[in-house]
Amino acid sequence: MKKIDLHLHTKATLSDSYFEFSLPKLEEYVTRMEIDCIAITNHNAFDIDQYRQISAQLNILVLPGIEVNLEGGHLLLITDNADLDSFATKC
Repeated sequence: MKKIDLHLHTKATLSDSYFEFSLPKLEEYVTRMEIDCIAITNHNAFDIDQYRQISAQLNILVLPGIEVNLEGGHLLLITDNADLDSFATKC
C-alpha cells in the first residue's frame, strides 16, 4: 500500500492562519509517517523555487499543485512535474 498526502501547505496565505514552514519538520513528517508521495497545494499560489527545494530535499515523489478557492469550497489541482514553468505561469 502507498501512503500519499495530497494536501500540504508550505506558504501562509490570506486563506490560512499564520504558520512558519519548516523543511526539516516536513522531512520528519514524511519519514515518520512513511509517506511515499506528497503534493504541495497552497491556497491560490504556487512557489516554483520552494517546490524545487522541497523536491530536492525529500527522497519521495513531490507533486506540484494548488488549492484554488471557490465560492463555497476549494479545488485541489495537482499535476506532474513535467512542465513546471508552464504550471507556475498558469497559477
